[in-house]
Amino acid sequence: MAGTASSVRTAATNPASGNGGARATNIASPRNLINVGVFTALYFIALFASGMLGAIHPIMIFIGGVLGIIVEAIICMLYVARTRAFGAYAILGLIIGILMVATGHAWVTPLVATVLGLAADTITRAGGYARTATNALGFAVFSMWAISPILPVIWASDAYFADIRESMGDTYARDLQSLISMKFLFGWMLVIAFVAGASALLGMKVLRKHFERAGVA
Repeated sequence: MAGTASSVRTAATNPASGNGGARATNIASPRNLINVGVFTALYFIALFASGMLGAIHPIMIFIGGVLGIIVEAIICMLYVARTRAFGAYAILGLIIGILMVATGHAWVTPLVATVLGLAADTITRAGGYARTATNALGFAVFSMWAISPILPVIWASDAYFADIRESMGDTYARDLQSLISMKFLFGWMLVIAFVAGASALLGMKVLRKHFERAGVA
């Protein structure tokens, strides 16, 4: 009976234990704070590198976004495996959002990224940080923060495109304005979710094939 009670207490305090995953950890531990720093840097590098394609033409913003998500999925699957802690996505979203604002993007980005990060944390914790379906769904939900830098077109379209015109020129701003609509934003959000979910499934395969065998995850 004592052993049973102990097992119940363990399962109650450790969501991962009942879902086939490894033991959950504290996001504020020194090890996890290092993980947050390392993986946030890797995520931002992938985000920035793919985002640079947008300088070529407005359509490349979205092509680069898709390519970035594929790389970010592998990074985030390893991130989740290394941290196994609630708050990992939320902190990642907050830091990335702040960095996006610092590089000239919409103020709403950190808010959206943090809220979606909390949702992703809840989903991945439900799967014990190891279940493929919940890890993929969590990453898909988190990745939809990428819609936030262009959300100002909904409530401040003129100001948004004026900023684009000032930084990128009239032709670029005109091409982007002709591309973006409410239907486009909704479609882009669905594309993000689909690509992110599929990429996360690929990321989980890469994780198990290479990183787990090497003892990294």
